[in-house]
Amino acid sequence: MYSTASFATEADGEDTKQPKGVPVTVVQAKMTTVILATIVRGNIESLNTPQIAAKVSAEVMTVEADEGIAVESGQLLALLDDEAFRLSEEAAKADIKRLQVTIKHQKRTLKRDKELIDKKLISESKMDDADTALQQSQAELISAKTRLKEAQYRLSHARILSPVTGVIQQRSISKGDYVNSGDPLFQIVTTDKLRARLFFPETLADVIEPGMDVELTHDNETVTGRVSRLRPKLEEGNRALHVLVDFDNEHNWKPGSSASARVILAEHLNAIVVPERALVRRPSGLVLYRVENNLVTENIVTTGLTQNALTEVTSGIKAGDTIVLDGAAWLTDGASVEIQETVK
Repeated sequence: MYSTASFATEADGEDTKQPKGVPVTVVQAKMTTVILATIVRGNIESLNTPQIAAKVSAEVMTVEADEGIAVESGQLLALLDDEAFRLSEEAAKADIKRLQVTIKHQKRTLKRDKELIDKKLISESKMDDADTALQQSQAELISAKTRLKEAQYRLSHARILSPVTGVIQQRSISKGDYVNSGDPLFQIVTTDKLRARLFFPETLADVIEPGMDVELTHDNETVTGRVSRLRPKLEEGNRALHVLVDFDNEHNWKPGSSASARVILAEHLNAIVVPERALVRRPSGLVLYRVENNLVTENIVTTGLTQNALTEVTSGIKAGDTIVLDGAAWLTDGASVEIQETVK
């Protein structure tokens, strides 16, 4: 007669140890600099695009520069016929010389008349006539000197000079043309210093201010600058805010090009940050679960900026605290956890 016996067994290699708490991954709150930035589009412009116009009326004798030519400040661009201006200058100089001689003679005459009138040898009316003649000559001398200045002014503007260093954008005259005062002659574009005109939405109009840092990018090249000026009025069509950024043309960018701009709206130094997904929304507000001795404490926090999936925590925790990252949604205050991994 056989008897049977039962034996308690366990599977080979099977670990019967049960976890002591909710399995979670954790991360440490870090201190870093958090930057809030936005990216907008803009156009590259020249700081100076003078439209050079004729200041005198004359025939164009020679043209010394053409479109696309780089010119220096003070360089000769064109010559106008200056013969009439030279004749006016010579005539004014001759009048000045004549009047200076006349005045010198009239002063001697007036001096003699004063001596004679003291001796009662001439009438007072004769001396008055001499004095009046002197004053008339002195007034004519002033007029002649004014005519000389006018002639010299016209003569100087018969030479058309570049007011800035840049490149000729447009030439509007040819040799033999007759130009009148105010007629356009050349347009010059400066390229050493440029300006970016950026277009911000109305929602950021109260945020942008002079001095903000800007990174401009064009054709994979980047330059840095600061917001220089803002237009006071939004554009009527699209309600965009025009923001101007002056910068040195380090990469030989062309005015009229487009560019993207990264503008730093806010920068917080020594900010405490945690991964954005560590935050859990509860009825009491946003919370983080801080771990100590495998127990969690529910900390209500306030947040600030978010950058690259990291959120700034302005109150509720401190740098170095161990925070639940994955698994936080299943926790309550005082829960027991088992740390599976510490995320760097």
